[in-house]
Amino acid sequence: MAGSPDHLFNLRNNFYLGSYQAAINNSDLPNLSPDDAVERDSLVYRSYIALGSYQLVINEIDSSAATPLQAVKLLALYLSNPHDKESTISSLKEWLADPAIGNNPILRLIAGIIFTHEEDYNEALKHTNAGGTMEL
Repeated sequence: MAGSPDHLFNLRNNFYLGSYQAAINNSDLPNLSPDDAVERDSLVYRSYIALGSYQLVINEIDSSAATPLQAVKLLALYLSNPHDKESTISSLKEWLADPAIGNNPILRLIAGIIFTHEEDYNEALKHTNAGGTMEL
């Protein structure tokens, strides 16, 4: 039996195929649940990051945004400022240690990406091996 339709299928598909501009252009999806809206926004902002538009992501995501979006902003900060990686990694480790948000799949994915950039593969695997989503 088919479940409810996946409103984010085309957006995810464009993102996973590396068609980042198409993902951004086709992201105006009405009537999404709050969780789907956060996932949509995280995919759109990750598309901007993939295109090198770090500052746009940093400027648009404010401190009141949901945890997954804060994690995406942290990735943009990490990639945009190679001289301040320690601060970003410190914030990331604090968030991962917080039981209220540490199990968020997008936060864990961003942790895996950042720790892979740092060549800390054990730490990257520690946060991504539990799965839960296609990307983990």
